Amino acid sequence: MKTLLLSRKQNHETPTALLYDDEIYTDPVDIANTLNDHFTTVGIKTSNTIPTRSSPEPPPSPPPPPPPLLPPFSIKHTTLEIVTKIMKNLNPNKASDIYDIKPAILKEIAPTLSPLLHTLFNQAIDEHHYPDALKITKLIALFKKDETNLPKNYRPISLLPIIGKILDKIINDQIMTHCTSNNIISPHQYAFRPNSNTSMALQTILDELNKHVKNHQPTLAIYLDLSKAYDTISHQKLLYKLKNNFNFDEHTTEFLTSYLTNRTQETHTDHAKSKSQTITHGIPQGSTLSTTFFLLYINDIWTTAKHSNVYTYADDTTLTITAPDLKTLKKHAQTDLTNLVNYLHDNNLVPNATKTTYTTFYPRDYPDVDLYFNETKLKHDAVTKLLGVFIQNTLKFHQNTTQVIKKLQPHMHTFKYINKILPTPTMKQQYYSFIYPQLIYAITIWGHEKSNKEYLQKLHRTHKKIVRLMLNKPPQTHTQPLMHQYKIMNIFYLYIYRTSVEMHPFIHPPEEEINRPQHNHHYLTNPHHNPMRTSLANHPYKQTLYIPNPYSYSKTYQPKHILHLSAAKHSAIWNCLRKDIQEEKNIKTFKRVLACFRLNDQNKNEHDKTKTFR
Repeated sequence: MKTLLLSRKQNHETPTALLYDDEIYTDPVDIANTLNDHFTTVGIKTSNTIPTRSSPEPPPSPPPPPPPLLPPFSIKHTTLEIVTKIMKNLNPNKASDIYDIKPAILKEIAPTLSPLLHTLFNQAIDEHHYPDALKITKLIALFKKDETNLPKNYRPISLLPIIGKILDKIINDQIMTHCTSNNIISPHQYAFRPNSNTSMALQTILDELNKHVKNHQPTLAIYLDLSKAYDTISHQKLLYKLKNNFNFDEHTTEFLTSYLTNRTQETHTDHAKSKSQTITHGIPQGSTLSTTFFLLYINDIWTTAKHSNVYTYADDTTLTITAPDLKTLKKHAQTDLTNLVNYLHDNNLVPNATKTTYTTFYPRDYPDVDLYFNETKLKHDAVTKLLGVFIQNTLKFHQNTTQVIKKLQPHMHTFKYINKILPTPTMKQQYYSFIYPQLIYAITIWGHEKSNKEYLQKLHRTHKKIVRLMLNKPPQTHTQPLMHQYKIMNIFYLYIYRTSVEMHPFIHPPEEEINRPQHNHHYLTNPHHNPMRTSLANHPYKQTLYIPNPYSYSKTYQPKHILHLSAAKHSAIWNCLRKDIQEEKNIKTFKRVLACFRLNDQNKNEHDKTKTFR
């Protein structure tokens, strides 16, 4: 039965042989050492591929000094309550670390151990020294694809000391508070920020593209790919930026220098473990502190583009360029691309020329703009995968919906065999572990497109087949009673449910909210305006939410905040909610009540075909 169950685990079996530096290794210890050497040096080797400038250029100007009102940042003592809270919030399902300490154990003994850790953490802060025992990383190699005997085809999974991750969380929260209160992080960055996710990043990019395509302006987007972004970061440049750009004081810089330097790692396989090696480049993956370091490291990346809008989600970088004509478009795109590549090289980051692509959105019949990355001509793609969503040059989502259906097929096959031997609660757990995430990911982006109706109907039918297989029902069984009984939403109601959930923080911003990107979608309330005239706008639960229609803007007037093309639809969805649901500020309660409301609405309107995929 174990082999039939769905699993998120990738293949981590140790290879029997490895080819590395023209030598073949078969001994288990040699294989572990070879993998560890590869993972340790990959950052240096990648950095060494940065080409030398063909023509001498003046050195880059030093970063500007911190704004006068930017206070210095200093790591402060933590409290016992904070340490205990972080320990209680540990994920018990995470793997054990180099010391074989399991998060579940620390979570269980949090009240007893937290006073000791509280003392040790504050002592480390006073001494400006990160404990050496917390700088040892355990690596597990996961096979990706292609040949099993090549180290490059394995992905390292970093298992940092659990106690170290608690300290990292404490320090990271203080840094993020500093960044938040001083509005430091660029609004063009969408990763690792509260109330910000991939859907918002995608929607902002699509807003920009839709606006220009609607106005018949030559428009393209460049999708930049970085090689080993975390592994190539220069410690010296990172510390320099933290001190000079963000006003980290001397003691804090000393502590973070200790955090970054003299780190070691070991690679563990099924049969052996490697010797320990020192890491000289990069930041430790798997730590919340490292993600913040990366955001600050590339915080000024958007300043390199003079003619483009730059949007980033961690190391995923997208440029959108428009111009009055194709000649100017090509010129501006090439200029900004070159400036961006030079910026990355100056910061020891290596863009991948073979994986960097571009798409021409208008005019679509003139795709070849001849953009060059150094001496490599960029590949033009009519369809590209951005943050897990397939973006077509038509700005439709047929391809993405088809891919969602394709991803569900293996699970359908598995359900067919395990539904006879597993109880319904377990099958439902499998559904929410593997089917549900595929259905809801970025559904607010692709789940509303009218031209996508045919493909959504196919997905709807596939979803119903999965429900029948999950519950071991005959193929012709009506699914509406089953979905109602087991509290499962169909595709359409998943779309309107997720839309309402994503709108909630805009309607009821949390008190601790940090600065949301200014160009994100603002759902404004206006008692003097009626909502857009849609089929849902006249619902009896209609409230005063008002979102202007992007199509109503004149060519001479463009709003400061461009709202996505489904803004009116989204406002109508919110307006359908009961008043008590709209006024609920607690997000957990809101989700629970909203789910019940939508399930009941789905059950009532199941036979009304006009209310399916509006």
